This record gives sequence, C-alpha cells and structure tokens, in this order.
Amino acid sequence: MTSVQFDTLQYARRLKAAGVAPEQAEVQAELMAEAFGFYVNNLVTNDHLDARLVQQDARVDAHFAQVEGTQRLHSALLALNVAAVLVPQLSALLLR
Repeated sequence: MTSVQFDTLQYARRLKAAGVAPEQAEVQAELMAEAFGFYVNNLVTNDHLDARLVQQDARVDAHFAQVEGTQRLHSALLALNVAAVLVPQLSALLLR
C-alpha cells in the first residue's frame, strides 16, 4: 500500500513557532497523522482498479458465453419447430 510520510513532531513544532499553544499543536499533529493514515489505508490505486476491471471483464465474458449458448439452443429448437410445421405442409402440396 502507498505510504505518506508525515512528521508529527516537526508539524507540532511549526505550529508552536507560529503561536499555537503546545497542547493544541500536539493534538492537531496527532489528528493530522490519523487523518493521513485513514486516507492512505482507504486509497484506491490503479493496480486495485485494474484488478477489479479484470474480474468484471471475466464475469461479463462468462455471462455472454452463457447467453450465446442459450441463443444457439433456442435457434436449434426454432429450426426444429419450423421443420415440423413445414415438412407436412410441403408433403401435402407435393403429393396432390
């Protein structure tokens, strides 16, 4: 995971130098470190997105393969139904 370097001691010292009370400077530095840690831990990287896209593509490909198979089956059944209807009709016409 990505890491962010944040020097809480330096941050607190700079706040104190700017006139912030020492206790407030230290608490603010701790809170900033926690916030950075939270956002870094929940950061979505390009690698993570790429992996998710590969998974999604695999699911879509599998679904389309299933739909194609079902479509072939339906086409074959339709052809059998058409033949079952047309063969007797053609036989009746030709034997007249």
